[in-house]
Amino acid sequence: MKRNLIYATLLTAVCIILSVVTLSLSGCQSLAGLNIVNPRYALRGVVPHVAITLPLSQSAIDFDFNIEVDNPNPVGLRLDWLDFDLAINDTPVLTSVRAEQGVRIPAHGIGDVRLRTRVDYQNLKTLFREVADMVQGNRATYAIHGNAYYQTPLGQMRFPLTLYSR
Repeated sequence: MKRNLIYATLLTAVCIILSVVTLSLSGCQSLAGLNIVNPRYALRGVVPHVAITLPLSQSAIDFDFNIEVDNPNPVGLRLDWLDFDLAINDTPVLTSVRAEQGVRIPAHGIGDVRLRTRVDYQNLKTLFREVADMVQGNRATYAIHGNAYYQTPLGQMRFPLTLYSR
């Protein structure tokens, strides 16, 4: 009886080990064929918040960008962060900005990313004409160039990001 119990225990352990190995190998094969591509991006809105104060060196403009991310991949992605440069009316305003996100974009779905950036007084001085136009209600054009960093089932991936307002 004791001998049958030992054989049964060994047989059960072998079956469990084989099951784990089989499941992990089939999971690796399915990930090997996974081809994750860069999502599509659309700039849906820009809202500038002008804060002109005295002394002028304390003035700034905050920009709220609403970015739509369309994920064509069969797996969900998590947008960890963006690093980018910002130009307004073809004038470089900010460079090497890093914006933490943590936004989940579902597989074959759309996610909304809210991006807030601040342009301080030093950068505003070079944009006097653009700021004056914005205050008067004229429309500015915006360009964002950079990279988007995603967490995927294959690890972290970096994709180029380019957005233009129309």
